[in-house]
Amino acid sequence: MSALSVTTCGPSPFWRASGRGPGPSLSVETSDVTLDRSPTEGGLSAETIRVRRLLGADLSCVVHPSFDDPSAQTAILAPMPAPAVAQLVRRVPVPAGLSPYLASLYSNEAPLLTREQEAHLFRKMNYLKYRASRLRASIDPGRVRAVDLDAFERDLEQALAIRGQIVRANLRLVVSIAKRNLSPQDDLHERFSDGNLVLFQAVETFDYSRGYKFCTYATWAIRNQLMRAYRDKNHRRSHFLLGQDEVLADTADPRSEAVEQADLEQRRLETVTRLLARLGDRERRIIVGRYGIGGAGAQTLSQLGQELGITRERVRQIEARAQAKLRALARPHEIDSLLA
Repeated sequence: MSALSVTTCGPSPFWRASGRGPGPSLSVETSDVTLDRSPTEGGLSAETIRVRRLLGADLSCVVHPSFDDPSAQTAILAPMPAPAVAQLVRRVPVPAGLSPYLASLYSNEAPLLTREQEAHLFRKMNYLKYRASRLRASIDPGRVRAVDLDAFERDLEQALAIRGQIVRANLRLVVSIAKRNLSPQDDLHERFSDGNLVLFQAVETFDYSRGYKFCTYATWAIRNQLMRAYRDKNHRRSHFLLGQDEVLADTADPRSEAVEQADLEQRRLETVTRLLARLGDRERRIIVGRYGIGGAGAQTLSQLGQELGITRERVRQIEARAQAKLRALARPHEIDSLLA
């Protein structure tokens, strides 16, 4: 079952309206006693800082219908499924030429996740953030109960820990993409850092319920960002090499035709990334193959049928279904960017 939406649960309205957050004092209730946690001289109290941090947290999450089903809670919050024996002993070869830190990412301390483990962790992370957002919405900012604050903090910290686990399991993907998109002038660690930021963002927005692997979604997002960073870096370098006079002379039209074309291609790639992420695995593979997306040559129906183990007619049917889905999802001017 597909997720309902990506819900952004930012800071509560009370904190947004007040700007700086709670005023000079804050009531924190413990049991039947209300404690006045006034700020110490020269600063806010520890309790006030804690409330501001937690109630101002960003709780963006991908909401699934099962989150409102009490009978699903036990399965959602259960420990991550254990991998098969073959997964336990499998070792990933370390690419040559990596620094000790990047090479360490290939150790068994951060094992790859199975499809089942990945789906479980994404569902659990989003559920914990969803539950924390529901709790926060019920809290009276003027009288925060300690028991609610503790529960909120536990859910949020556990969700962040799971996010970190997913990120660590996919860091080698960032290394692989960064190495493949490295120019002679680039530093691998700098490219890895850029890709790592995108990985965190991808974890936050990935719709685990659609059935495809996270690495497919993350690869498109990371490549997108690395291409953008490479384009921007080359643009800055060209201005530096031209010198001040040439830069000033160029201010009336700061972007060359090449840069305009790069911007157009970048926008097209962003559209492709967003739309393809909404398709199933087989639909996406057929669209990518038929239209040669990503630089590969276009494939025939027969070629794709042989690759996927289905008939030529079945490939045509899936392609038509995927095209209809893309046209329903895309804005009017975007479909040409994908199916050009």
